Amino acid sequence: MGKSHEVLGNTPLISAKNLGKELGIERLYLKYEGSNPTGTQKDRVASLHVQKAVEYGYDTVVVGSCGNYGAAIAYYASLHHLKSLIYIPRQFHSPRLEEIQYKYGARLMLVDGMYEDSVEASKRDATENNWFDANAGAHPELGLEAYAPIAQELFQVIGDVPDTVSVPVGNGTTLAGIYHGFEKMKISGLVKKVPKIIAASTDGGNPVISSFKGRLAKIADFPRNRIRETEINEPLVNYHSYDGDLAYEAVIKSKGYAEYVTDEELLSFKKLVKERENLDAIPAAVASLVGTYHVVGRKNDKGIHVAVLTG
Repeated sequence: MGKSHEVLGNTPLISAKNLGKELGIERLYLKYEGSNPTGTQKDRVASLHVQKAVEYGYDTVVVGSCGNYGAAIAYYASLHHLKSLIYIPRQFHSPRLEEIQYKYGARLMLVDGMYEDSVEASKRDATENNWFDANAGAHPELGLEAYAPIAQELFQVIGDVPDTVSVPVGNGTTLAGIYHGFEKMKISGLVKKVPKIIAASTDGGNPVISSFKGRLAKIADFPRNRIRETEINEPLVNYHSYDGDLAYEAVIKSKGYAEYVTDEELLSFKKLVKERENLDAIPAAVASLVGTYHVVGRKNDKGIHVAVLTG
C-alpha cells in the first residue's frame, strides 16, 4: 500500500499462470488495485467524493474508516485543499494512522466501538457542522460510478466477459460498482452477458455472505454480538454493510456466489500471491482469490476467472 504511483485507475491485470497452475485454475487473472495512488481501490471512490464536495462548496470532508478509505479521502482532500476528519475505531490496528495524520494532514477522530460506530459518529458530525459525508451508502450513485470502470478495464484487456469476477466485500460498494459496469455494457449492447459475481468476506462476520448462505430474499444485518474482529479481517468485517443491498442484489442477479474465508486462508494466499506472481497485497485484498478458489479451484474449469485484489 501507499505507492508513489499517482495515476488513478487503469490498474494492472495480470495473467496469473504460475498461481493458476498452483490452484488448478487454468485462466486466472488478478486485477491489482494496489497500484492506485494510496495503494487500494478506495482511491477510485474517494476521488469522486472529494470532487463532489468541491463542486458543492464544502470545505471539510468526513468519513468513518478502518484505515484504507480514510487514507484515500485524506489524500484527495489535501490535493483540493479541503480539511478532512477521519473517524477510526479506537481499538483498530491500522498501520495507516500516521500517514493519514502527518502525510496528508487529516484530523484523526478516535471512536469507541466498531467500524459502524465510527461511521455513525462521522455522519452525525457532518450533519451538525455542514461537512461533506463521504461514507459508504451516503451517495450510492458515486460508488457505482467509481467502480464501474473496473468492468470496462477488464473487458478491454481480456477482450471478453469473464465467467466469474470475485471481489472482497466489506460494505459491498466495490462489488456493486463492478457489477453495475458490466450491466451498463450489456444494456448498451457492447457485451451479451455479465459474469457471475463472487462475494468473498471474512468468516468473522459479514451480512452479504451470511444472507446468501441463509438464502434470504434480501440482505439482513449480521448479529453484532457474533462479530469476531481480528487484525487480519478488519477491512472485511461488518455487521451492517452500507452498500450491502446493492452488493447482495448483484450476487443474486448474476447467479453468483458468496464465500466465507478464514484469517488463515488470507495469510496463506497473500504469501502465495507474493511467491508465485511477485505481488504485495494486504491479507484482506486476497479474499477474492480465496473465493475464486473455493468456487472453481481444482475443478478442471476452462472459464476465465478474475480475482480483484483491492490493495
